[in-house]
Amino acid sequence: MAGTREPRLVLRFAVASLAACVLVGAGAFFLMVRHARERAEINGARHAMFVTQSVLAPALADLDLSTPLTGSSYALADDIVHDLVLSDGQTVRVKIWRLDGTIVYSDEPELVGMRFAEEESELEEVAEGHIEAGVSDLAAEENVLERELADKLFFTYAPLRTGPGEEPSAVAELYQDYAFIQDEIDEVVRRIAIIVALALALLYGLLLPIALKASKELRRRNERLNELLQREQETVAELRDLHQKKDDFVAAASHELRTPLTSIIGSLATLRNPSLGGDPAVRAEFIDAAEGQTRRLMRLITNLLSAAHLEDGKRPLTIERVDLAAVTRAVVAEVPGAATRVTIDIPPGRPVETDRGRIGEILLNLIDNALKYSPAGSPIEVGAVIGPEGFRVWVTDRGVGIDPDHQEAIFERFHQLDQSATRRVGGVGLGLHLSRGLVDDLGGRIEVTSHPGQGSTFTVVVPTGVAPHADGRRERHATAPAG
Repeated sequence: MAGTREPRLVLRFAVASLAACVLVGAGAFFLMVRHARERAEINGARHAMFVTQSVLAPALADLDLSTPLTGSSYALADDIVHDLVLSDGQTVRVKIWRLDGTIVYSDEPELVGMRFAEEESELEEVAEGHIEAGVSDLAAEENVLERELADKLFFTYAPLRTGPGEEPSAVAELYQDYAFIQDEIDEVVRRIAIIVALALALLYGLLLPIALKASKELRRRNERLNELLQREQETVAELRDLHQKKDDFVAAASHELRTPLTSIIGSLATLRNPSLGGDPAVRAEFIDAAEGQTRRLMRLITNLLSAAHLEDGKRPLTIERVDLAAVTRAVVAEVPGAATRVTIDIPPGRPVETDRGRIGEILLNLIDNALKYSPAGSPIEVGAVIGPEGFRVWVTDRGVGIDPDHQEAIFERFHQLDQSATRRVGGVGLGLHLSRGLVDDLGGRIEVTSHPGQGSTFTVVVPTGVAPHADGRRERHATAPAG
């Protein structure tokens, strides 16, 4: 449904924006055309004023315009007007008005001497400097003889001063063929139309990508919502899995605690038996068994405490010079059965700067893990490379190996490859999780390379030059050495 509504939304926006652009363009076009018309008529009025002041005024300065021109005076004025004014074809009629409304000259002889009293007030205003211009009313009485000149005429009244600084002695009225003004308007309108069309096309071209972008954003948010829903479902599944792991952990921890305690109690009970406890060989055997189970119990408790400290981040770091080979030998001596199976290939006498307790726990967990998941008697190899930028230590076994799909999951808390109640290997699934947390504290990383049925290699890379965080952990500042 969202995919169906989205294209409709985009289509509606596109149509609405197009309609808005057309309406805005029409309004803007109307205003611009009106402005172009006003500018063209103003130019026409300026042209008439220029002709009046620069052509007619000097040419008619020697004529007496106080009375209608006749005879030779008219002929002289008429020649001047036809040669200098009417010859351009734009101006089609010239009238010279006396301020009382009498026409003293016109290129139409019939108008000379006619008086229009209703024009007197308008002529006086023009003489005072108020220019009058506009489209002629060809139906008016004074424009009867102009009806045949053009379909539309533009008139301009301009004061006529026959000498510099003199008061206007008359008013000149010039008629222009409106076709000249219309041509100017049409040219401006064509340019405006092109500009408006391009502007609207550009605006629409800018709006459409915005609509598409909004559509993509809507799609992205829908996808994000689906992702959040999926993540919520995954979180619920993870909580269920965690709950199951918690139950498995409780069962495994109970078993792991009960087994060594049962063995220890059994060994002690045997030693209390006079018939068995008096035999030195038997006594030594059961003491060794009790000691081994005690160490197993201690390792389990240590891992549980270390995991708790790892979660709250309250375990401080103690960086010192540590003999990696000596720490490895001590760990091997602590794990039952490790001395005969583990070979150590670590350069002696080359101390590294690290936390002795953490690196010891890491090695203990990795070696114990290798022993548990390897066939009895198979070799375990512990090696290391030490360089100026840090060190790399690895533990290799010939055990069951790890499927590639599980190689990341094995570092999760309480995770075990075999969760069944009849599993062969003990433990509560904290060793590798704890090891990765301890390596993170040291600013390093832990890696695993494994193939099912061929064994596994766990590699710990720890750099030098780490600085403590506020919570006691460390931040790496150097690159670990290559293998």
